[in-house]
Amino acid sequence: MAEKKVKIQKEETANLIDIEAHVKHMLVTVEGDGDLVLNKMNARNERMLMADDRKSIKQVPNLWEDIITSIHWRDDLGMDDTYVESTEDILHNLLKTNAPCITAFGLKKSFGDAVVRNGIDKYKTKIDNAINVIAENGLIPVSFSGWDVEKRLMSPKKGSPLTVYLNHFHNWNARFQVDYLDHVYSRDQILNFINLAGFGGGIGSGRSSGYGRYHIVKVEE
Repeated sequence: MAEKKVKIQKEETANLIDIEAHVKHMLVTVEGDGDLVLNKMNARNERMLMADDRKSIKQVPNLWEDIITSIHWRDDLGMDDTYVESTEDILHNLLKTNAPCITAFGLKKSFGDAVVRNGIDKYKTKIDNAINVIAENGLIPVSFSGWDVEKRLMSPKKGSPLTVYLNHFHNWNARFQVDYLDHVYSRDQILNFINLAGFGGGIGSGRSSGYGRYHIVKVEE
C-alpha cells in the first residue's frame, strides 16, 4: 500500500502546471471615448455611516469636501480637518499635484462582464482566474485635459432623493499592467476583451448613460 501511495503522489506532481512559466505581463494604455465620471461615497456620508449614534453627529455639508472625497486619489488624503474645511483652491491644487484614479478591481470586473455580455463564455470565472490587473494600492492614476462638476439629483432605491456632484474628466487616459496566463488566453484575446469592455461597458459612474467608454491606444510587453 505504501508503494502505491508514493506512485500516486509522483503522478500528481507531474501533472502540476508551472504557473510562473505561463504568466505573461503587458502594459496597456487606454484612451477615453467620452468623459470619465468618478463618484464614490464621500467622506461626510462615510462618517455618518460609521458613527455609533448618527443623530449625535452634526454633519454640516461642505460642497468642496463632498466633491474632493468622492474621488479615489493616487496619494491618500487621510481624514483630517483639511478636507472638512475644503475649498475650491484645495481641489485645484490636488488636481495638479495628485491624480484621480480608477480602481483595478473595477477594471478587471469590467473585462469579465464583457466576456459574458458578448457571449464569449457563459460565466466570468475563467477570465477571473486567468488575468490580474496590477496597480499600487489597487488604484490606477488617470491623466486628463479638462475637468468639471455636474450637480445632479439622484433617486436611490430606498430613501429620499439626493443631490450629488459628479466629477467629469475630459480627454482622459490611463496606463495599467495586466498579468495573464497564456495557456488559458492569448495576448490578442486579452486585448480583445479589454476593447470589448471599453466599447460596451466602460469604467466609472454613469456607464448606463455612455460615460467611461474607452479603447486601447498602446500595448507594451
